[in-house]
Amino acid sequence: MPVAVKNKPLRVTDLAWEFLRPVLEPGDIAVDATAGTGQDTLFLRQCVGENGRVFAFDIQTVALQQTKILLGSSRSVDNVTLVCDSHEFIIPRLAEAGVGGQAVKAVMFNLGYFPGGDPAIITKVETTIKALNSTLRLLSSGGMVTICLYPGHPGGFEEAQAVIAWCEMLEAPFVAHHFQTLNRKSPPTLIIIQRTR
Repeated sequence: MPVAVKNKPLRVTDLAWEFLRPVLEPGDIAVDATAGTGQDTLFLRQCVGENGRVFAFDIQTVALQQTKILLGSSRSVDNVTLVCDSHEFIIPRLAEAGVGGQAVKAVMFNLGYFPGGDPAIITKVETTIKALNSTLRLLSSGGMVTICLYPGHPGGFEEAQAVIAWCEMLEAPFVAHHFQTLNRKSPPTLIIIQRTR
């Protein structure tokens, strides 16, 4: 598990990485459903190695440009496909690349808005739930989905509640866990979904 930095609380994104590290192996396929600044994309690329594949989605060109710059500075551009589209279209976009059902080992969602961008452009309940449903069809046995929720911004609480309610209805072979800070008001929280077989 992650080690807290002195005087700084753990971030949900750090926790998501620590859950995914033992799941991902070189050669795996992974998806960053909300590329944003590219941090999760780079993390996934480092985990799957040169023989794996990463697909990073974002509806904002500026986010994908920032992701590309980050990957380039880390010499990790190869085998990463940047997709300028909503994550609700994850299945057709991966199908175009020859990736079918139960072939993806990990999917990361970091919901909310692009840091430093327009806070009015946020992930929406309708498209997020559609993307999550698609993700379950793509996830391989032993695979994992991480969802970082941010209920503190306008629209974030409604989205978080919808995602939590959706997770509560999941049936086998999926298991959902919810991690949250207990002594902060409207803190970011983390959901982990595992496919057990």
